[in-house]
Amino acid sequence: MDYRILGPLEAFDGERALSLGGTRQRSVLALLLLRAQEALTRDVIIDELWGETPPPTAAKVLQNCISALRKELPDGGAALRTVGGAYALEVASGELDRDRFEQGLAKGRAALAAGESEEAAEQLRTALALWRGGPLSDFSYEHFAQEEIARLEELHVEAVEDRIDADLAGGRAEGLVAELEALVGRHPLRERLRRQLMLALYRTGRQAEALAAYRDARRTLLGELGIEPTRALQELEKAILAQDPAIDVEPRRAARAAAPGRHAATPVVGRDDELTVFDAALDDALAGRGRLFVVVGPPGAGKTHLADEVASRAKVRGAAVRWGRGWDGGDAPPYWPWRQAIRELPEHDGAERFRYFAAVTELLRTEAAKQPLVLVLDDLQAADEDSLLLLEFVASEVAEMPMLIVGVARDGAPRLEELARVATRTLQLGSRT
Repeated sequence: MDYRILGPLEAFDGERALSLGGTRQRSVLALLLLRAQEALTRDVIIDELWGETPPPTAAKVLQNCISALRKELPDGGAALRTVGGAYALEVASGELDRDRFEQGLAKGRAALAAGESEEAAEQLRTALALWRGGPLSDFSYEHFAQEEIARLEELHVEAVEDRIDADLAGGRAEGLVAELEALVGRHPLRERLRRQLMLALYRTGRQAEALAAYRDARRTLLGELGIEPTRALQELEKAILAQDPAIDVEPRRAARAAAPGRHAATPVVGRDDELTVFDAALDDALAGRGRLFVVVGPPGAGKTHLADEVASRAKVRGAAVRWGRGWDGGDAPPYWPWRQAIRELPEHDGAERFRYFAAVTELLRTEAAKQPLVLVLDDLQAADEDSLLLLEFVASEVAEMPMLIVGVARDGAPRLEELARVATRTLQLGSRT
């Protein structure tokens, strides 16, 4: 099956487009897709679709919708199960375009973090090509879809921003200016887009326009929110005024060719204090005194960007970098962030947790003895509990390893207090959007 919600709702069985019926039947399918694998009672579905005052015929209408959908689905509708008084739609991995998009986004971000700008741009373009319009666009006024529509729209803008970072890192600023000007027009309060526009203008020899873009950003933020631009944007303006070589793409490329490692896709500005802390942490790690640092903040605060720069500096100094991310799209296997970061991660064969954690720790100790190691575990708010417990265990054993661990999480992530107890330091970043 191929279900599509990144635009109007569509469903295909191979080449055959499913007939999804009228508005109510389509709404039932959309709700079941958003809550795939979850058994939804008739009362829950009726409440989601009709609200507090359903018609007397709601239960019968729902039953008819389910029956019609089963006739359209392959194998007699076997994927649409009745569980007691509830319904559940089984959606296999990759059957929903939303999940394919989020998987491609995760791959693109991992490639970007690893300095593979061409691979990152390709992965992100492929993921973005799945979009056919606004998500769930035929349900834009339906209560049950509002939260997911808002989440996906935000994720789409972030994916575009990531792709632009990949293009900037690959030296393709020339083709970005018009796109960024249009994006800034649609999202005038997103400072990341403002930064990217200033960089694209500057790198195409339009310094005066880059400075004008900063002034426009400042006027907008003051007029709309009554606030000054963040320090990061102010520091970028200063760097442009000074024609700082650090924001030129060509010298950055030359530096990467002359030495191992790289810098983040766009300059990390306004984080001097945090980078000083991490430079000292790298000194300790390279000397065999392992550390865990936790970076916490709201979405858009620059957590991943900061971790990317730390990883880049570590590579320049000869450390190996491993990077893993939590996955909030559902159905991730246990220890997913660790599996991404450590290909040699042993399978959990049913051994008791302590013995398994000890085995993983010894594997890391062996690897770090060969080459100092930086382990970045991003999006910990989406990690499973066992992954967080393993991080706490490894952190309690890392003190005598040449290894720096950087945990990155949003505010309110689970087990932050427990991680803080075993961390050398928790860095709290403020919002930068």
